[in-house]
Amino acid sequence: MKIAILRKKYTFHGGAEGFSSSFIERLAADGHEVHIFAIKWQSDDKHGNIHFHKVPVIALNSFLRDFSFAISSYLMLKRRRKQFDIIQTHDKTIYQELYRAGDGCHIEWLKQRWRRIGFLEKLSIILNPYHWLILELERSIFKQHRYKKIIAISEMVKRNIIENYRVQPSDIDVIYNGVDIEKYHPRNRDKYRSEIRQKHGLKDTDFVVLFMGSGFERKGVKYLIEAVGRIPEAVTLLIVGKGSPHLRFSHSPRQSIIFCGPQKENYKYYAAADVFVFPTIYEPFGNVHLEALASGLPVITTKNSGAAEIIKDAVHGFVINKPEDVASIAEKIGVFINDRDALESMSKKARQLAEEFTFEKHISKIKDLYERVIAL
Repeated sequence: MKIAILRKKYTFHGGAEGFSSSFIERLAADGHEVHIFAIKWQSDDKHGNIHFHKVPVIALNSFLRDFSFAISSYLMLKRRRKQFDIIQTHDKTIYQELYRAGDGCHIEWLKQRWRRIGFLEKLSIILNPYHWLILELERSIFKQHRYKKIIAISEMVKRNIIENYRVQPSDIDVIYNGVDIEKYHPRNRDKYRSEIRQKHGLKDTDFVVLFMGSGFERKGVKYLIEAVGRIPEAVTLLIVGKGSPHLRFSHSPRQSIIFCGPQKENYKYYAAADVFVFPTIYEPFGNVHLEALASGLPVITTKNSGAAEIIKDAVHGFVINKPEDVASIAEKIGVFINDRDALESMSKKARQLAEEFTFEKHISKIKDLYERVIAL
């Protein structure tokens, strides 16, 4: 098949972008001809089946960038439509057959954020033209039926789309993400645990909580820092990713909070940790959940994440009702600190769960969907 994929850019520290890159490379390795339409794309994979097409944009700010990307990609792809079997977008664009809602619903994220902010922050949302642009693009996709099928990466995202835009349920296929179960593996502990711990001045016996993700506000870093501050035992929190510096709240002196920044070799950080915590306000799914599970880390997350649908409470980790429930987050971290048998048991079950979500299974489901869309 000849497949056109739209994604604005690739950055190694972006979970959605990283997923798109792995997805494209696997399609190409499977013999498909993949054409990437993007502003910028840098990948280590130089496969001959991957072709990059630069989409011209006005990059003065995010509003102009996203607006011009939607218009430019529309003009480029409409002209070349007959060259491709499938046109799939991973961004909010206006010309595609498959819309992958990997970023969820922007309107739902704003609703969740609105409930948790004050007057001035609400005013900044109202006055920010970027939000109005993304909402208009989102409405255009769903209300004007700019798709043949929609891929939702969780049942939560499917529900968000139906509730906010009255899309027919039959238009939406839920296909969970896949994970590289060889790259993310419990055996990495023997290879990298000491390396990363020594890098950050940690002992082998230190209990390490890991957070990974860019966009600290949406992903609940402030709640995690507050929760860690309530834990009576000594704990080290590693925060890997890109986020706003103003979220670096004060914490208990008995706890160590280390901001590590974005890390290209993120699998090493999973190997260095004991548990993964992601108290998100809104997360369509979150590849980091699968990466942590595959690495053998129990996961503590919230019901506001699509990944909570696959995590059984007290089996693969814990699911918290609300990110603001810092007492519960602290309590669940304490379970792993004080009950090493529970930690070991959930670690094994976490890995077993991840093995159900391989990239091979994901690609198989996507190709099946491609065949159905082509037949429409």
